[in-house]
Amino acid sequence: MLKLFKLDTLLKLVDIKGTDGKTTLLHFVVQEIIRSESPGSETKENTQKMDIKTMEGDFKKQGLQMVAGLSKDLVNVTKAAGMDSDVLSSYVSKLAMGLEKVRLVLQYDKPDVNGKFFNSMKLFLQEAEEEILRIKADERKALFLVKEVTEYFHGDTNKEEAHPFRIFMIVRDFLKVLDHVCKEVGNMQDRTLVGSARSFRIAATAPLPVLNRYNVRQEDSSDDDSFSL
Repeated sequence: MLKLFKLDTLLKLVDIKGTDGKTTLLHFVVQEIIRSESPGSETKENTQKMDIKTMEGDFKKQGLQMVAGLSKDLVNVTKAAGMDSDVLSSYVSKLAMGLEKVRLVLQYDKPDVNGKFFNSMKLFLQEAEEEILRIKADERKALFLVKEVTEYFHGDTNKEEAHPFRIFMIVRDFLKVLDHVCKEVGNMQDRTLVGSARSFRIAATAPLPVLNRYNVRQEDSSDDDSFSL
């Protein structure tokens, strides 16, 4: 199976900073995505300059909204990050144990407990047992899919057995960082539109921002372990 890269690497995008000490590699990535998602970033020369600036600002906002909307698209991943697989399994086990106690009570088919209540509990027990079986089947399927995703990105899943949902935690933490960066980029765009600050836009022919050499050297040793092709 082809392995892309460890999701932990996404968190390192904010560790690599520019010479200003504030702009990170993630800022640059977000800005490039915004530009690529802006269909009107290239306008005709005959268009008036004011219209160009207005259209460009609108397209930038649309691109930023698309990137910032990633958190909404992955809201279920964020919820999963707060779950504990062991706790969920224990809940199912407790339900199964409770049903077993109900079964033991119903085994005593005494005349005084016969009637509507007895029949209702018997029907409840049957439906509940079937539901428990479905829940356990869904649990096994979900854990198998999580294991597959973990194996796809991180390779050896044995290291993740203690925390099978850790991959969701990584995505959750990255989304928090991404939201923060999107807000900063949005503020930069607003300042650019009113002309109170220098434009954050990077020219298409411009190279990657000059990165702090110390940070780059610091990450070199860990990046070899993080990326696997």
